[in-house]
Formats: sequence, structure tokens, C-alpha cells
Amino acid sequence: MIRKMTGLGAAIAILTSGSAAASFIDFEDANVRGLVDNDAVTNEYQGTNSVVFSGGFIEASGGDDANPQGFITDQVSSPDVDLSNGTPGLGNWFVRTEGEIGQRGSGSIFLSIFYDGIVTGASGEIWDIDGNSGQGTEKWNVVALNNGSEVLSVASPEGFNNGTLSMDGLPWFFELNGAVFDQINFEFAGTKEFGVGLGFDNFTSSVPEPGTLGLLGLGLLGLGAARRRFSV
Repeated sequence: MIRKMTGLGAAIAILTSGSAAASFIDFEDANVRGLVDNDAVTNEYQGTNSVVFSGGFIEASGGDDANPQGFITDQVSSPDVDLSNGTPGLGNWFVRTEGEIGQRGSGSIFLSIFYDGIVTGASGEIWDIDGNSGQGTEKWNVVALNNGSEVLSVASPEGFNNGTLSMDGLPWFFELNGAVFDQINFEFAGTKEFGVGLGFDNFTSSVPEPGTLGLLGLGLLGLGAARRRFSV
């Protein structure tokens, strides 16, 4: 669901469409970047992928941490088990949010991603969106912002249970397209107040090519000139 897109965002999106390079992060190189299990993920991917993370921690799949941990695959009563049999799958490493730190309910931001510049699109996976009768439901809003203002938002399904027809141990794929942005927030939108965590993996961004940035600047100048003509 696209909540809103300004005229400026639409103009930039048109200028940059079809002229972007993809940046992919699956966190499988966590150790190469100096990260070990439970380390905070911050600027380790800034030099190569131009992103900084806030609120995320690297997690080894299957690591039986007492607390914090990644997620529990309830159908097999084991941590971080990928039931999708898909590609690329969960892999050996992914990002989780902080463990039990007290009450954080609907509207709380669990993870943020900041770009060094603007991007024209992004996609990724949130893992294990489930719930139960005792604690409530899980649901996520993935919100893209440009200069602090929301330009796009997509909502996940709501997880009511952890049975065989749920998203227990499965990824939900999200995609953001249709505007440019420099930040992504992952906001909780379920009914749980405790026991909430986010598993995140397989992250792709579309970054404008340098030549397109020059064209984008010319387009913005033209847009500004057109606005001045209409304002007199």
C-alpha cells in the first residue's frame, strides 16, 4: 500500500527509473566485516553498500541464545529454523532486533536503515511473523522516508498463530518502489506488547548511477523553474 508520494518524489522517480545499480546484503560475510554473534550492526556495510543500521544485531542461525535470540520456529521447537526451503533462504547469518527490553507495543520502531544518499527502491525479508493467543499478534509496517518525511509504506500480513498455516519459520518479502528515499523504518503494528522481535535478511537496494544523479539535478532545476512560473 502506497500512502503518499509528493510531486517532487514522482519527478525524481521518473528521472531515475531504469538507471540504477543493485546493492545486495545477505549478511553471510558478517565475520569478514568483523562481526560475531550478538554484535550490534551499525556502519559495517557503509563503505561498500552505503547503509548504516540502527537497532539491529547480527545473529547466527540456530544459535541457542538464552536471551536475546533470533526467533523460535515453534513447529520444530528450535531457534531460527528456515521452513521455506527457498533460495537464498535464511543462511548462516541474519539481523535481529534487541531482545526483551520491556514493553514496546504498536508504533514502536525496531530497526532503521539510513542511506548515504537517495535510492529508488528496496526489498528484503522479515522472518517469522506469527502470534499466539497468550501474547497477541505480530504485524509490521515498512516505511520509507525522504528527508524525514514518509513517502512509501507497505504492511505485512498479521500473524495470529504459529501453526502450520502461519508464517512461523517463513519469510515475508517486501518491496518499496515508486519514490526516492534515504531511510527505512520497521514499525511494529501488531497487538503484542512483550516478546516482539524482528528477523531481517536478504536486503536489496536500487542506487542511482552517477550519470543519472546529474540528470536528476537538472530535472529538479526544471521543476523549480516551472513552479516559479506558475506562482507569478
